[in-house]
Amino acid sequence: MQTYGNQNVEYGWWSGNSRFTDFSAQFLAAHIGQIASMTFFAGSITLFELSRYNPDIPLYAQGFVCLPQLSRVGFGVGAGGAVVDTYPFFAVGMIHLFAAAVFGSGAIFHILTGPKVLADSDSAASQRFHFEWDDFETQGRILGHHLLFLGSGALLFVVWAATHGIYDPNVGEVRAVSPGFDIVRIFKYGWATPGFNPFFVDNLEDVMGGHLFIALIDIAGGIYHILVKPWPYTERIFTKSGEALLGYALGGLGLMGLVAAYFCSVNDVVFPVEFFGPVLQPNLGFLPNFADTLDVSASGHTSRFWIANFHYFWGFYCIQGHLFHALRASGFDFRVLTKFFTTETVELGADI
Repeated sequence: MQTYGNQNVEYGWWSGNSRFTDFSAQFLAAHIGQIASMTFFAGSITLFELSRYNPDIPLYAQGFVCLPQLSRVGFGVGAGGAVVDTYPFFAVGMIHLFAAAVFGSGAIFHILTGPKVLADSDSAASQRFHFEWDDFETQGRILGHHLLFLGSGALLFVVWAATHGIYDPNVGEVRAVSPGFDIVRIFKYGWATPGFNPFFVDNLEDVMGGHLFIALIDIAGGIYHILVKPWPYTERIFTKSGEALLGYALGGLGLMGLVAAYFCSVNDVVFPVEFFGPVLQPNLGFLPNFADTLDVSASGHTSRFWIANFHYFWGFYCIQGHLFHALRASGFDFRVLTKFFTTETVELGADI
């Protein structure tokens, strides 16, 4: 991490996780707090939308974000995507609020009790998760646990779809969807083989098959990274610093944000028209967002519009953050740019 010659850098409250660069236990507490904020958002916004829900107006026309997402996975909807029971929305919202309280309490616990560094913990299990930014072996083990959780989540979704069922716009009903685990077909989607454009998936069996494939890959990768040390090539091609890892993470988030924006915009199987509104047409104006083709008097735009645009701008700014932190991690000094532009401004002013 660049300190510009200052070995005693102090970070303000706005600097996020930078304040915990050298404190692995406090870094953990910060992440638990961030999870608490995300679950609180999901729960509170779900209940807020439920309090404003009007059964006479389609979900997508009411400016909702959470309720359409719950509806597409089979909560509270019946034939034709009509909302027939709002209690599941309430229950999911309350569960998220409860989870937020648990995570928030955990964050406060780790902040106020115990050491700031996991290596100083009395628990051998906690000590195993202490990390240094140049220690790829421990970070690989931490990555492995992340992959296990991600794979388990994807696998649980596959089980949910196969047992409870999710909404299928092709039949207009909530139905059990078994994964179509066809590796060749999955890879055809992935490589956009003619007739298999990944953004125009037309059946839920392929969607759940993709989730099952990713679940197995994540779980296998998690086990691998927990048990096997990083290969020597990682020493040569990866920069070992907290800022570099932040740059890698932001790059991945940025890419996924842009993919999600486009997928939501054009796909009406995973994002049914009944809940998200018609697919969007590209707006070739000054801003590269997506124009809504439907006049919705209640909110001005459909749920699809808001979700697609948010993911686009989120992805765009994550990529800017990736470029900024990746350049700093590689040794680029942004003070050079500041000096250059300041000098150019002064010279232009003198010429005038």
